[in-house]
Amino acid sequence: MKILKLLSLIAILIAVSLNAKAEILFEGYYKVTQAKKHIGFAVLRHEIEDKTNNFKTTSFVRLANGGHDFTESFQAISTGDLAPLSINYLAAGERKTKTIDAKFKDQKMTGTTVEDGKKIKINEKIPKRAFLSSALYYLMLKSKDGLKTGTKFDYIAITEEGPVAMKGTVSVDKKMITQGSLQLLKITNLFAGSDYINLVTNRGEAVSANTPATGIETELVKAKEEALEGIKLASGTLEKIFGDLPAGKVNVYQSKGK
Repeated sequence: MKILKLLSLIAILIAVSLNAKAEILFEGYYKVTQAKKHIGFAVLRHEIEDKTNNFKTTSFVRLANGGHDFTESFQAISTGDLAPLSINYLAAGERKTKTIDAKFKDQKMTGTTVEDGKKIKINEKIPKRAFLSSALYYLMLKSKDGLKTGTKFDYIAITEEGPVAMKGTVSVDKKMITQGSLQLLKITNLFAGSDYINLVTNRGEAVSANTPATGIETELVKAKEEALEGIKLASGTLEKIFGDLPAGKVNVYQSKGK
């Protein structure tokens, strides 16, 4: 099944109301590079739903250059206390597809995964303190030590692309990193068998991410045009996923007028 056909299923797999109101905490476009070559882009939004006070993360990634042909999107919803509620996930590329529809209740994860046409039922117990991995830095903000230099945070998170609960460890460097006029936390995150090096604001906004094992780097940009330059995308794709076209103007660059 072709990627464009799969993307048309997003409206069903990820139910987003066009009229729903929410407080957007963060929204930004990222430029994705490998060996300094622009290979794709990502869009990320964190928001609080007005009616439910649920915390929702919506993500879209498109890699289309440098030998890559991969599309991934997910919507992860948690309670206001960041207890997991649901995951909807879709990935397509290199003749492989995967969808996930999972819900959480009473420390149980139920739902279905369909991978390359094979349907697998999900029915598993999860640890009490497990949360959805996309909420990591917001959970740290709520933790006893908070999100600050010289701290270490051990956790159990559920991977949106799994879905599976796995242990992880975050280590925050003792010194802040200066990037332009920004002061950022340098964070090493060991999770799901990989090391990730992130630069993050003290509000939990990920400004950049580096995965040494693959050489892929992701960097928040000030204008969406920089992220999308040279990357083909079917018309209306982002609107289907996010419920509207993300402007990418709720982040540390825009709020500080940079």
